[in-house]
Parts: sequence; C-alpha cells; structure tokens
Amino acid sequence: MSRATCRLIALIVVAAVGAAWIGSRSYPPLAYPAALLTLAGVYVVGYHVGKRRAARRLARRGGRAEREAASPIVDSFHELYYDSMVFAHTSWLGTPALKCPLDLWVYQEIIHELRPDVIVETGTASGGSARFLASICDLLGHGEIITIDVEERPGRPQHSRITYLQGSSTDPAVLERVRSKTQGRDRVLVLLDSDHRKAHVLSELTAYSELVTPGSYLIVEDTNLGHPARPDFGPGPMEAVVEFLADHPEFANDPSREKHLLTFNPRGYLRRKGGGPKRAAVQWVRSLGPPRRSRG
Repeated sequence: MSRATCRLIALIVVAAVGAAWIGSRSYPPLAYPAALLTLAGVYVVGYHVGKRRAARRLARRGGRAEREAASPIVDSFHELYYDSMVFAHTSWLGTPALKCPLDLWVYQEIIHELRPDVIVETGTASGGSARFLASICDLLGHGEIITIDVEERPGRPQHSRITYLQGSSTDPAVLERVRSKTQGRDRVLVLLDSDHRKAHVLSELTAYSELVTPGSYLIVEDTNLGHPARPDFGPGPMEAVVEFLADHPEFANDPSREKHLLTFNPRGYLRRKGGGPKRAAVQWVRSLGPPRRSRG
C-alpha cells in the first residue's frame, strides 16, 4: 500500500471519529456504532501498515539470504571471469576501458541520478573509462571529467569534457589543481583506480574524500583484489576501505550498487551521507535545464 493510500485511510478514520463524536452528542445511540466504526478504521490502517513493514523486513532478509547462498557461486564465477582477463579486452568506442561492464552500467545509473558537475578519475590508462564517462555526460548534457595518470600516453581520446592531468594522484601539486577545478561545484563524484597498494589507496581516500559532495560517491575500484580475485595480492584497496571507513563515519558502503552480483568493486561504492530531500529536489530542477524563453 502506498503512502498516499495510508494517508487517505487515516483521513477517513479521523473524519469518521469526528462525525461520530458530533453525532453522539446530539443522538447518544450513535455512540456504539461510532465506536465500532472507529475501531474498524484503526484496525484497517494498522493491518496494512504492519503488513507493509513486515513485507519490507522479509524482503531484506530474503535478499541477504539469497546473496549469502549465492556467494560461493558468484565468487567462483568472479575468479573465472577475472582469470580469463576478458576485461582487458573490453573497450568503449574502440578505446580499451579495462573495466567490468556491470560496474560501468552502475556508473551510468549513478551519473544519471546525481547529475555530477565534475567526475574525478585517478588512473587514466588508455582513457577508455574517461571516454565512457564523457559519453554519458554528453547524453545528459551536463558534466566534465578530470582524469589523472602518472604516464602520458599518445592516442588517448580527445573530448571537450575531458581534462587530462599528468602526475601522481597524491602529488600536492596535482591535488591543488583538482581542488581548484572542483571548488564551488555542487556535485562531485570521485573514482579511484590508480596504484592499488593499500598505502596509496588510503592516501587517495584521505585526500579525495574532501572533494566528494554530500549524497555523492567515492568509488574505490578493484577492491576485489584478494577478495576473491588474486588471493596472493596482499593488502590492497579492500583493506584501505576498511581502515578508511573506521575513521570516516560520514561515508558508508552502499551495497545496492552491487545488485548485479559480479562487481570488481565489492564494498567499494562509498556514499557520503547527506543530501536529503531538499537537495534532491534542487538537483532534479537543475537537471531540467534552464527555462525556455517565450518568443512573444
């Protein structure tokens, strides 16, 4: 039952109570039917609200149970998929992207929902993921990408929405340039995909978490290293995420972004708390674009 229906029923109950009270004052025999009508209304509202809450609890429990039951199968397929290295032959518009396509699908959902002004990416490689992000921004008519890498590779895709920065993602000079380009922006999304050693990822998390706006995401890629892919990798992105979250309660893992089961970023979709209904309404209005001017 929808909230609107519950409100309607509640309004009917209140109206019935009021009418019964007025009627019983002028004609006492109405008091008993009024009491019965009131009790019936309260029962109906309570039954439907309780049923709705119980259904939600069962759905959540069922979802967890299904994920836990499927975990060994998912992990086995994950290892098979990763060891095949098929992701290394995945491209976007001809440029290698080196991503799990299911994660790219989730990225476009997040971008569509948030309409970020700036997307910061560490770890450019060939530029396929930056080109993918720019394509989604093209479709939405909004957003730009800042992508950072220690190497300069010829042949990277050129696009008006993409800015390439060369240097370490944790270099103070690079960080200052990124801060200057994101300062004052309402919605900033960050993707971390450079050096996967724990110390470096933790440094990135500390530095770039400050740029992420409330309600947006700080996505740590390849947390699957050691969990379950490449079990001999050692401390990496996953371990960095665990340590980071322990000291940053303003961020929380969003498991809903792992709905496709296979993800290279398990526990890596970190959402910054905040950005309530008012902010969501403002984002929706802005997504509509500027008002049209009349020609009259």
